Amino acid sequence: MNKQKNNKIVKYRNGPVFNIGTVLFGVIFIYMIICLVMYVTTDHITAYEVTAGPLAGNYRYSALALRSETIINADHAGNVSYYVREGSKAGTGTAVCTVNEGSATTSLVPEKVSTGSEAASAMTEGSSLDEDTLKNLKDEMESFSLGFQQENFQSIYNFKGDLESTLLEVGNTGTVGADGSSIINACTAPTEGIVVLSTDGFESKLPETVTASDFEQKNYEKKNLRMNKTVKSGDPIYKLVTDETWYLCILLDQKMATELADSTSVKFRFLKDDTIFYAGFQLQKQGSSYIGILTMDKCMSLYASERYVDIELVLNRKTGLKIPNSAIATKRFYKIPDEFAVYDRETTSMPSEISVLCPVVDKNGAESVKTKTVTVYDKADDGSFLVDCTSFNEGDVIRKQNSQKTYTIGETETINGVYNINKGYAIFREITIIDENEEYCIVEAGSTFGLAQYDHIALNADTVNDEDIVIHY
Repeated sequence: MNKQKNNKIVKYRNGPVFNIGTVLFGVIFIYMIICLVMYVTTDHITAYEVTAGPLAGNYRYSALALRSETIINADHAGNVSYYVREGSKAGTGTAVCTVNEGSATTSLVPEKVSTGSEAASAMTEGSSLDEDTLKNLKDEMESFSLGFQQENFQSIYNFKGDLESTLLEVGNTGTVGADGSSIINACTAPTEGIVVLSTDGFESKLPETVTASDFEQKNYEKKNLRMNKTVKSGDPIYKLVTDETWYLCILLDQKMATELADSTSVKFRFLKDDTIFYAGFQLQKQGSSYIGILTMDKCMSLYASERYVDIELVLNRKTGLKIPNSAIATKRFYKIPDEFAVYDRETTSMPSEISVLCPVVDKNGAESVKTKTVTVYDKADDGSFLVDCTSFNEGDVIRKQNSQKTYTIGETETINGVYNINKGYAIFREITIIDENEEYCIVEAGSTFGLAQYDHIALNADTVNDEDIVIHY
């Protein structure tokens, strides 16, 4: 029975190993492998999309501020208490401070407070100040607490001095020494001016005497006069800025000095508050350095205590197409005189292509003329057409139409350009640079053989050559 059952098993023939599905899958697989190998082994070109607009430059400077400053010295020794806050305007005869010949006065501001609110609470205990004054003091303390930065620790002492001056100005009843003495020697302003409570050695510096070394802030030293609780006779106790006209001096490089050489005024921005002003301008040369001097008659009181002020020149820059400097390449072209070019002179003076007549001598010595069409990249100043050097060999001869006059190829001209990769291969396009800085340049828009906005170019010109197939990202 088992033998009979086994005889009924029918063996089916296997189909062919290769069928249409297998072949298609194999072709696709091989194609993918080839694409992967090409992608890995081919140099990838980084593309840059051309944009339009002005060139943004770094025109920020730390300007040296010079003013008409008069240092007021103490006429006797003693302890100093200030009545007028720094930056405030004092009239002639105003009591700016007192030099008390008694003992040091007790500080009117708590020495150790953790926040503006705690300082305000400590200040107001037992005070007889009116509500408006107390509110202003609290607001100032809280504002200072929120904006405090540890790297500017000196601001604590400046703020403390401002509070003491405010309280003394409000009270204006004199200063009583710890020993019970009440001898007050008021130091009054000899003339009208802005009070500044620091010195730095630049008080007598004039704009015409500024040198490059004056801009080296690492050597700058500012002495805060409010730190001196006691003074000797002849010591500086404050200074007055007596003129609203002041000067901002900036150190310029040769390129910027050349650009501003004919300017009599400039537009600039204070970086501290982004306010914009116009100022008179003059340029002077000190040795190998160029110093720009901006003359101002506004905002002096806001910056009276600052020797270095951060500003930014607002210049009217040229606009065009913005490209990176790394994309610029130089290329050599042969010159074809206009009289040897064949083109439709009635319809255009700047064709995209021209034809030239090339005399040819065969092996039998018979001469004939061949017509060769070449692409024009630009026109030289002398009217010659510029064509790619691969179109001819140096020494080739061309002939003028309807004439026996000939010209030998050899004269060249080098122009700047970029590689346009819109079509998947590199095409050299001429550019005319109208402005530039360290990283970018502005090129002229609208030229016949140049660039247009939103074109894609090779970011690095060193990585591509003419007619290269480009894989970019």
